[in-house]
Amino acid sequence: MAASWLEISRDAASLLIQTIMKNTLVVIGHPFWQDSTANKHIVENLALIDGSKILFSNIGILYPDGEIDIETEHKKLIEADVIVFQFPIQWYGAPSIMHKYMEQVLSYGFAYGEGGDKLKGKHFIASFTTGGPEYAYTGKYGYTTDQLMIPLKAMVSYCGMTYDGYIVSYGMFNTPSPDSVCLDHARRLADRIAAL
Repeated sequence: MAASWLEISRDAASLLIQTIMKNTLVVIGHPFWQDSTANKHIVENLALIDGSKILFSNIGILYPDGEIDIETEHKKLIEADVIVFQFPIQWYGAPSIMHKYMEQVLSYGFAYGEGGDKLKGKHFIASFTTGGPEYAYTGKYGYTTDQLMIPLKAMVSYCGMTYDGYIVSYGMFNTPSPDSVCLDHARRLADRIAAL
């Protein structure tokens, strides 16, 4: 009988133990969180590392009616040193729930414009999964993963943040060992955060 995801995670926890010295906010934008496998497991593995320094803000769960509490989200962003957007790629970009967050929370006077310097100097990492295989993001359909990140990179720059790249796991619909892929993704993300 195969080990459960939780057993794998507990056994791997000793490998994940690191101290993340920076306050990290992980904004989760998954439109179908209840059905998520990969993103859920990535987040759960990341939480094992040092939950005291990582705050998870799952937009779909916190605001099921779609009404984002902008003031609350602003406070979370202000307190963070590192901001991570965690999401599944859908139609070669971030899903609409992630865009809604950006449109409403990263507002004029807060994230940009006159007085909009609250995110200046913060670090930003995109962390995402794809359902399709890696070859679908190598230019086969006209664009690479790096090119798909241009809108996020522009947003980061416009808000005065530092873009610290992305962590991606490809082909999550058909991966033979999703548990190990999710654990590896969480490790790579934790390593990137710890290196900042």
